[in-house]
Amino acid sequence: MNRIELSGKSQGKGRNGYFQLHSVELMNIPTDPDGQVLNIDFYPRRRVNCVGPARLLLNVEDATKLAQFLGEAVESRPTVPNIEHGVLVCECGHRGTPRLEESGYQVSHALVEIVGDTIIASGWDGSSRAVSEEGDAYWLMCDGCGKLHPLPPEMHIDWR
Repeated sequence: MNRIELSGKSQGKGRNGYFQLHSVELMNIPTDPDGQVLNIDFYPRRRVNCVGPARLLLNVEDATKLAQFLGEAVESRPTVPNIEHGVLVCECGHRGTPRLEESGYQVSHALVEIVGDTIIASGWDGSSRAVSEEGDAYWLMCDGCGKLHPLPPEMHIDWR
């Protein structure tokens, strides 16, 4: 197998910006007599006899390390939080209202309460110029152990 089809939900970034990843192909390079270089191309949906917008040239040792790294990253992904009656029930056994964190930000937000699939929160009002507006993601942080849990996809934030 030298090609796999992807879901189209992942993205890559090439010289022309972001694109949806639809396939990955492992190419055999005739100029590599030892077969020690893996040429991996990432392709968008529309592909017309071209080099992929993203390409990796890896030796076998680095490809093995990358495969191990990706496998471990998938296995250790943060778990979706267990929220019961408006409180976080963490794997560490702690139950309570979590903190609302935003990665990439230099400010904190106050989580007021969780009602159903809504987080009611207050936080930065935009009045400071010394703060970045480019946060990456919101997380629920357990006050007991400090573990970060990603927000469930169905949950949204109501800012007050």
